[in-house]
Amino acid sequence: MAELIIEVPNELEERIKSFPAVNWMEVERKAIESKLFELELKRSADMRRILVEAISSKSELSEEEADKFAIELGRKIKKGRYKQLKSMGVV
Repeated sequence: MAELIIEVPNELEERIKSFPAVNWMEVERKAIESKLFELELKRSADMRRILVEAISSKSELSEEEADKFAIELGRKIKKGRYKQLKSMGVV
């Protein structure tokens, strides 16, 4: 497993120390995974938009049909990512 060193201001360090029972490394890991999930969802939305534009420009599908196709594809992607995060214990 890789090691990540996080610097925090002294005041925050003191506040963290006031809760010694908390596994702060786990909190950091989950926060990073949560942010990654958020960014990947945004990228997924951007990819759906690009896909809709590509499909509608090069096919005979209507824009509405292309939107439906992209939304369904996005749902399948999100479902797979959710299962992956659940297996990791993030959600």
